[in-house]
Amino acid sequence: MDSIDSLARRNFIKALAGLGSFFYGYELLGRTRSSHSLSLETAERLIIVYHPDGAFLEQWHPKSVGGSIEELPESLSPLGVVRDQLLLFRNLSLLDGQGDGHDEAARSLLTGSRDPSQGSIDVHLSEGFQQALLHVGVLANKAQGHSVSFFAGGAERPADDSPLAVYRRLFDGGRETPELLDQDILRTVEKDLALYASKLKGQREQLKLEQHLRQLRMLMSTSSRCGGYDLSLFPYEESKKWEDKSAPLILQMQIQNLVEALSCGLSRVATLQISRHTSPLKMDFDFLARWNNQYPMESHQASHNSGEIQAQQKKWLNQQLVHLFQLLKARPEPHPNRSGSMLDHTLVLVVSEISQGASHGRKDMPFYIVGGGGLERYTTGRILSCEEASHAQLLYSLARIMGQEPRGAYAAAGELRGLTAS
Repeated sequence: MDSIDSLARRNFIKALAGLGSFFYGYELLGRTRSSHSLSLETAERLIIVYHPDGAFLEQWHPKSVGGSIEELPESLSPLGVVRDQLLLFRNLSLLDGQGDGHDEAARSLLTGSRDPSQGSIDVHLSEGFQQALLHVGVLANKAQGHSVSFFAGGAERPADDSPLAVYRRLFDGGRETPELLDQDILRTVEKDLALYASKLKGQREQLKLEQHLRQLRMLMSTSSRCGGYDLSLFPYEESKKWEDKSAPLILQMQIQNLVEALSCGLSRVATLQISRHTSPLKMDFDFLARWNNQYPMESHQASHNSGEIQAQQKKWLNQQLVHLFQLLKARPEPHPNRSGSMLDHTLVLVVSEISQGASHGRKDMPFYIVGGGGLERYTTGRILSCEEASHAQLLYSLARIMGQEPRGAYAAAGELRGLTAS
């Protein structure tokens, strides 16, 4: 004879039939997340931010190769406001630190291999959570064939460079997930589950049904708060999305899109691709135009010809990313079993395909992570000395921190030593 627990699960599934697969990182339809995924040792979400053409390392890396963060060089100086949530890397290599050229390096960045045929970590994690990957761009597809995200088989997953199209898909009735769920139906399901709960006698069955109720209430809350934001605050024109001068506004909107989508559970994994490798983006906006009064210099051009200008370009970039970090910090963590801010339970990994443009180097990569201050076994506010370890080990470790088993080429790399406490 069926137990009350199995009957409750069966009726729960029936009641939710037709509501689609919309869920907040949970397998709501009669299944539960693993205990590892519910642990505070795991992050709730991962955002990967790509910036092109490396950095001027003399003004990116601190002099120290380990320990606490005592000073932030010019390019990283805007990050002082999130110093307590910052993890810097020293002597981390892209793969084995060998090779030349941007294209191959970009393919290996999120795949952990020069051959992208096994796919990239952002795609793997999204598939593992059974959610659509949010991959948005800022002039990333101005020339095709430069994505950093790959499906299994090696096909590129292009970024969506239109913040308006992203907004409409996510929040304005055109999203790939179902329409907002009917609150009356959800309240009926909640009432039925509460009735089952009153009839249960076993502690184990009671706990499982209470978990269903918590997940349902999260779903009810989520379904009513994915309304997006006020588009009128952003004077965006679709016809100008390929103009370099539009990049700051597009970046602001894409950041807003990601934060809104992640906060209401539409996804747990996102990739923000800012331009592309060998970037032609002329960064003559904001203070850069005044600082470099000679002529606007392209990102790739600066990486080869003027370390000082590239350092200022990267400083500007980090100033924009601070907006992302502050939005996450200002929002309470929505997961019912976690406290603090979204930033406390989110890892934002910032990466580039090479270390220094003039040399096309692949050692001492300009990577950092912001967030994760609420996670156990993960310490922020420090510099991690990687001793020329492969960045594939970082990908492996991030998959584990996200509560999944590593997949693809980086699955054989093993843990990055020191990223988490043993």
